[in-house]
Amino acid sequence: MKKKILILLGVVIAVSTPLTPKSDAIDFSISIGDRPYYYGPNYWHEGYQWVWVPGYRNRNGYWVKGHYVRRGGWNRAHARVYFRHHHHWH
Repeated sequence: MKKKILILLGVVIAVSTPLTPKSDAIDFSISIGDRPYYYGPNYWHEGYQWVWVPGYRNRNGYWVKGHYVRRGGWNRAHARVYFRHHHHWH
């Protein structure tokens, strides 16, 4: 009797398994930030290194967008390097 019940249960599970709805994977992405032109943490342009500074709130509570800032002095080894998407923000 146990054997028949187990076989019947196995058949019911096997038949009902394909009937369960399949859930497709959902791609969910949230883009928060201020990197409209982010090219990496740093790059060289005409001998100067430009470093990414992430956005922040200033003393007045206004949001300052992330931007690149020139760091360090002029470097002869990178004097002829020209970065194509170079932006100079003040």
